[in-house]
Amino acid sequence: MTPDFQTFSHSEAATPGTSRIVGIMQPYFFPYFEQFRLIAACDLWVVFDTAQFSRKSWMTRNRILNRDKGTAYVSVPVQHTGLDTSIRDALIDPAQDWRGRLLDKLKVYQAEAPHYAAVRALVGDSLAGPHDSLAALNTTILRAVCQHLGIATPIEVASTLSIELPAACAPGEWALHISKQLGATEYRNASGGRALFDEALYARHGIALSFHEHRPQRYATGSFEFVADLSVIDWLMWNDRETLQAWLD
Repeated sequence: MTPDFQTFSHSEAATPGTSRIVGIMQPYFFPYFEQFRLIAACDLWVVFDTAQFSRKSWMTRNRILNRDKGTAYVSVPVQHTGLDTSIRDALIDPAQDWRGRLLDKLKVYQAEAPHYAAVRALVGDSLAGPHDSLAALNTTILRAVCQHLGIATPIEVASTLSIELPAACAPGEWALHISKQLGATEYRNASGGRALFDEALYARHGIALSFHEHRPQRYATGSFEFVADLSVIDWLMWNDRETLQAWLD
């Protein structure tokens, strides 16, 4: 059954005749650079923290370089959760010294990466706050990296917005519910999720669908073998801000 979006009110309506591109994604842990390219291409980014939490996902971990194994995981521990736990209710385990372990793993870059000191400080500052929930931590990380890269796209958190969401719907329709209520004229998603979306359904509600295409980049990594699509931490370590900003375009 097609959802009845007419019952919803817009909390932030777009000005008539203007375009407003909205992007929506779960909060990932130091995600790869392509997510920041997608954020930069949107007029509003929504952290989808009301979706179901998945422990074994990019929400709790990501990859950086490792001298012996090629890559290693950096991660944040989450307390035991039930199968129906939402992302916003996933709590960080305070008993583990995960921050110290993560920063220790960054030492692999110290001898060669030209931006090690600045990036270690950025990562350390992002982790230092009194974050109880995974969503709050990952949102802080997103905002910190965006500020570092000069991305001005506002970042909002779904659970804090004045929007109404159904108890359940098809995977590709969550974005339609949210985009419609935020006055979007276009919804942009990573191209890997293309099969989830019904373009005709979005069009009936006045929202165009577009898909962000991955743009591979290769950069020098000293004596390490280059590995594609690592955490943004790796990109920041080896590339200056001007280069990364050019790749955002």
